[in-house]
Amino acid sequence: MRGSKRLILLGLSPCTWAPLALGLAASVGCVKPERDRSDGTQPLPAPSAPAAPPRVEPRVEPGVPGEVVELSAEALLARLRASKAKATVVNAWASWCGPCKEEFPMLVSLKAKLRPKGVEIVFISVDEPETRGAAQRFAAEHGLSGDLWVAERPLGPFKQAMSPDWPGMLPATFLFDASARLRHFWGGPVYEDELLPVIEGFLAGRPIDGKTVPGLSPGLDFREQ
Repeated sequence: MRGSKRLILLGLSPCTWAPLALGLAASVGCVKPERDRSDGTQPLPAPSAPAAPPRVEPRVEPGVPGEVVELSAEALLARLRASKAKATVVNAWASWCGPCKEEFPMLVSLKAKLRPKGVEIVFISVDEPETRGAAQRFAAEHGLSGDLWVAERPLGPFKQAMSPDWPGMLPATFLFDASARLRHFWGGPVYEDELLPVIEGFLAGRPIDGKTVPGLSPGLDFREQ
């Protein structure tokens, strides 16, 4: 494809052997050495306090699958508005769609490049329940952590709300502004050198409203109602 993750040591000052300190000193394994005994023997050294195990900070592994979250188109658009992004690219995909999986890494790599510009990229799957596990694993393998967003059934209302011009081909990509108004739609696979000029044009205030629908091939089509 063109165009393209202590020991915390209880620090005691040198032991002070005032009577009030003896109880504390003994509690941490610090014992006053005895004077030489009359028989010439020396006391055994005081046992040292057992070392505390090192503290292990919790780690969050990248690319760990989260929960499956079904979203209606209205709920998805509400999330876009709440994100406060200047624009959001939404990619509709499925784990069984070859072209979707081919463009997926490119879109993932663009996330870090576009975020400083105020543009987010999110993914929503149209996988059926029996293939959502595969979608979770695929997304995680490509560096996406967190919940897997899945289009709510039935898909007919979802497609219509996303774009009346979306008959159902996959992949499909949408550019929404800060108010979650659709500004551009790509039906079928989109390449980086096709996507970025539209996004840059939007950020520059140029007219970019419209759609790019080259046809269903090589994308796939789903028309479940």
